[in-house]
Amino acid sequence: MATNIKNIKCVLLDFDGTTADTSQSIIHCVNRVLEPLGVVADPAKVARITGYALHDVFRFLIEDGDKALIEQCVQSYSRFYASEGLGMITLFPHVLDTLSRLHTYGIKTAIATNNLSPVINDVAGRLDMHRCLDEIVCIDQVAKGKPAPDIALEAMRRLDCTPEETLMVGDSILDIQMGIAAACHTCGVTYGSNPRNVLAEAGAEYLVDDFAEIANIILNK
Repeated sequence: MATNIKNIKCVLLDFDGTTADTSQSIIHCVNRVLEPLGVVADPAKVARITGYALHDVFRFLIEDGDKALIEQCVQSYSRFYASEGLGMITLFPHVLDTLSRLHTYGIKTAIATNNLSPVINDVAGRLDMHRCLDEIVCIDQVAKGKPAPDIALEAMRRLDCTPEETLMVGDSILDIQMGIAAACHTCGVTYGSNPRNVLAEAGAEYLVDDFAEIANIILNK
């Protein structure tokens, strides 16, 4: 697998499990939603579906849930996330330093996520990320979420970058699939929801064990 890459002008970053450790928050809020239904979510099961759209998450966890119930769960989750989950979220090591380093070299950065824009904008503000980001593109701003290419394509449009100039970074198969669908370069982070072998099998061109390594790949240092 290649160790560096040339001519990258923008980096698209997944949020959950890539830039921010949201695992504790997600499991807490999912179980708060499922508690009245008499269901307890297995943390390992929730981890495997982190990064999916919320409707898909609850369809997976509530196998016999109808459309109305799934929508109710999504709305409840959003309320719990805002009131209880946000305070549990932390950035992974070296995220702000690495984003600042990329900006120093003129590399544009954007969050590209299946999460909702009000949530991500709020969290990014709390975690002091806005100063290091050029754009935030979320599932509610495009026609289709990951693994469709829409989020990546919209981010590239806003950043005025071509696929050849773009690196998509994420911890899930969906991130890699979206990057490939959008013809971007792809990089998997191994500290999130999927291990190295799964990301490699999904087609990731690059794999990193630490967020700081992303800058090293792009800057050839």
